[in-house]
Amino acid sequence: MLGSTYCKQVDVGLSSWMTGPEILISTKTMSSAFGKNLANRFEEAYGDAKNLKGRHPLATLGFFFLLNSSIVDEPRNFSKAITMLQKLRVEDDAYDATCLMLVDWEEDGRLAISPLNEKVPEGLSATSFFREIVDLTLLRGAPESHELAREKRRLL
Repeated sequence: MLGSTYCKQVDVGLSSWMTGPEILISTKTMSSAFGKNLANRFEEAYGDAKNLKGRHPLATLGFFFLLNSSIVDEPRNFSKAITMLQKLRVEDDAYDATCLMLVDWEEDGRLAISPLNEKVPEGLSATSFFREIVDLTLLRGAPESHELAREKRRLL
């Protein structure tokens, strides 16, 4: 995606010819070395959000952070990750929704959703993240856009 200052690759997007980008979601993964790399991940995410929101102010921006559940064993870094994800959505020109999902790396390289996600605040949960993405996208869109999604949302 062309941002306000540089091109940025997004991981998930929804766009149409008529509206341009409506949903832009970036993802990051971290498996270890939390103390050394956590601040760098958030600095990158902050810059990416400002860049994308600067060019696409009506797009719903999301940041989905997949983190090794072993971070729970490092309370200071776990708290830092939560605080930084919350801060990434405070400003109007940053992310609209952020998510923290804890995973366990299996020996065969597969990922499993960790039961430790119960320690993640509700506002950073996957359920909350996707609800906010959908709700904001529908709110910002034209009333006649996304009719099926609007109908399904009313039924919930």
